[in-house]
Amino acid sequence: MHKRLAILAVAALLAAPAGARGFSPGEETVFRITYLSLPTGEGRIVVGKPEGDIWPVVFQAKTQGVAGLVDIREHLVSYWDTRTKLTRGSDLKAYEVGDFHQDSARFDRATGKATVTVQRKGKKKEQTIEVPRDVQDLTSAFMWLRLQPLEVGRRYDVPVASGTHQFTLIAEVVGRERVETPAGAFPTIKVKIQTALEGKFSTKRDSWMWLSDDARHVLVRAEADFAVGSIVAELRSYTPGGEVAAR
Repeated sequence: MHKRLAILAVAALLAAPAGARGFSPGEETVFRITYLSLPTGEGRIVVGKPEGDIWPVVFQAKTQGVAGLVDIREHLVSYWDTRTKLTRGSDLKAYEVGDFHQDSARFDRATGKATVTVQRKGKKKEQTIEVPRDVQDLTSAFMWLRLQPLEVGRRYDVPVASGTHQFTLIAEVVGRERVETPAGAFPTIKVKIQTALEGKFSTKRDSWMWLSDDARHVLVRAEADFAVGSIVAELRSYTPGGEVAAR
């Protein structure tokens, strides 16, 4: 009975009209993570308390290491600038398949530079690189995409810096589908994603996202085939924020 009420509550939230496209502080999206077709953990995206024009967007992920094959724990904060719709920087603490590291990035939009700091195995390395003035990190690229109209047939090219690695994220809106999740069934917009990630999280083929077919564009499902294996995230619960961010 409680599960049925939870599903109805999520469905009502996603079906409710929103005055503008976007998201706002207090929004929380929780996902069930499946690795190699086995439920293995949880993901969470939270829009935190504003500090002036900056909204911290927190991404957390944790798996339980199925049969010792994979163990991933990440806590990433991207500092979203509500005026420019760009990230100011990010902080990451991650344990990824035996490798613990702490990374940070700070973007200087005026000079078109980013300062990247990596701490791994007791060593600290800092590097300043040139970047496009509209560059995003992966989290802010996703949040920026949610603010777009996402009309079928549209393509969005987003410059991304992941550490010192840069690439263009390509998002193509390919159609609409009804998707089943642990939170219920929802009408969605299907988006094909092309990235150029490296290392354990390099992708063998296109990734996919299904976003709610409404003004909020909430992530309902995501699929990616990484070098460490296929991972699926499915919506488990959703809590809207306060006043919706203007586009």
